[in-house]
Amino acid sequence: MPAPPQPADAPAWAGGLLRLGLSLAITGLALWLALRQLDPVPDTLTITAWGVPAYLGILLAYAFARSARWWFLVYPLGQVRFADVLLAGLAGTLWIVALPWRLGELVRPALLARRSGLPASQLLGTVAIERVVDGLVVCAGFFVAAAAAPEAPALTGLYAACLAVFALFGAALAVLVALARWPAALERLIRRGLGRLAPRPAELLAATARGLADGLRALPSPRPLALFLLATLAYWTINALGMLVLARACGLDLAPLQVLAVLAVLNLTLLVPGPPAHVGTFQLGVAAGLGLFLAPDVLRERGSTFAFFLYTCQLAVIAVLGALASIRLRLGWRAGLPLRTGPS
Repeated sequence: MPAPPQPADAPAWAGGLLRLGLSLAITGLALWLALRQLDPVPDTLTITAWGVPAYLGILLAYAFARSARWWFLVYPLGQVRFADVLLAGLAGTLWIVALPWRLGELVRPALLARRSGLPASQLLGTVAIERVVDGLVVCAGFFVAAAAAPEAPALTGLYAACLAVFALFGAALAVLVALARWPAALERLIRRGLGRLAPRPAELLAATARGLADGLRALPSPRPLALFLLATLAYWTINALGMLVLARACGLDLAPLQVLAVLAVLNLTLLVPGPPAHVGTFQLGVAAGLGLFLAPDVLRERGSTFAFFLYTCQLAVIAVLGALASIRLRLGWRAGLPLRTGPS
């Protein structure tokens, strides 16, 4: 008796169309929600003459700190040049913005693996640590700002949401620690649990976990890890300072802790995977943050100007520095498309 015909695999483009459709839906919803509070492209763009140059200068320091701090996690893994880490970080940030669903996070370790010869699986482990630490720092910043701003009642609802996100990142940190300490046990758990229901996804997940464990076992000693944490605090401080300077240039009299709250709300909103260049989600995050402290008419006028320059300046700096780094690395525009993270 002939075997029953097997269902044909879905065409490769079907998944791409699904992701594209979801990305467009998220973009549309986010823009609709943002438009209720501000204008992404306001009719008037009133800002002081020094505002944009000052913010662009701070953004250069911000971009350098964001990429350079990775060095403290990477150099204990093997011989790698600081310049290569910096260039891969700048180029990778461009791909994070260019690709939807935060797929660009996988490009940076792949780029540095090609450049340095270090296993991409180990580098992916360092990126996982970086993302978890960033999430915890953003949540901690929000808690500090919320505690110091009791006059903003809307912070109460966001506080509960931030607690949930903090718990999520705390759980992610626990998983990373478990991967580093008991990699074989977790791999067996994945194969015996999920493997009975979906063998192929379980095999892929187990292989990914094994690669992450390889990188996590090569975690730096306390000294470089402490330096990474200090560099991370400096990076987020520069980010908040830039937003404070731009807010003042746009005529928004926000206190430093209020700016910290806006920064935290924005970055929590950007955790939503979706459109390239964070279109919609970025504007929604700024609107939600500013809406905690500004009257609706002020948000619609000067808040819209602030959101416009915040978005366009950041996008411009990421694009220019990422393109220059890609040229220096001799990468074509297709360099980030094969998102391979296996050992080089």
